[in-house]
Amino acid sequence: MTTQNNRLSAIATDQFRNFRFLVKFDPKESTQKVSFGPKFGAMGFVSVSGLTVSTESIAYREGGFNTNFHQLPGQSSFTPITLSKGITMGQKEHALWMKRLFAISTGTAQTGVGAEFRCNVEISVLSHPNPKALTGNDDTTAGTPFDTDLHKSMVFKVYNAWITNIGYSNLDAGGNTLMVEEMTLVHEGFDVSFATDYTTDGGAKAPAL
Repeated sequence: MTTQNNRLSAIATDQFRNFRFLVKFDPKESTQKVSFGPKFGAMGFVSVSGLTVSTESIAYREGGFNTNFHQLPGQSSFTPITLSKGITMGQKEHALWMKRLFAISTGTAQTGVGAEFRCNVEISVLSHPNPKALTGNDDTTAGTPFDTDLHKSMVFKVYNAWITNIGYSNLDAGGNTLMVEEMTLVHEGFDVSFATDYTTDGGAKAPAL
């Protein structure tokens, strides 16, 4: 018995997987990383949601063309991004971020007027399987960070993000689940860039939405 193979299937045409991704925070000032904690921007997340942009329409009617409305583009808005992760020992960075924002808004910040609370965020969708394994490249040069070997199929670059909400899972003596921290960020837009093949990287600069 023969099996009919799809000759159009190839690794290069496989759709991206949603379970391999990296989130990196890029503080605008060096003091942010110190005040937010040493692990800020180096934590893994379980899920990321809210990567959406929408543009409102303005309905306009004029005489002579009144059989239907004209639809004109109006203001664009970006959905807040929600990130979830399990809570581990010593990871207080997001709570410090919220505390810093609260201190600035109430005038009790120790860093003075103009203290920065925004940062940029890079969300990378990683290729699976790893292209390095496919090419047989087994370079193990000492001091080479592991993440430089990870191919980025798609990259979101989020600008001027700041924390607007942080919440923790309910406590339940009869439960059997993990403690989860959920953080919501508002921002002022994002870029999206794609890799064209396994020799290019999805982190290339893209036109801002």
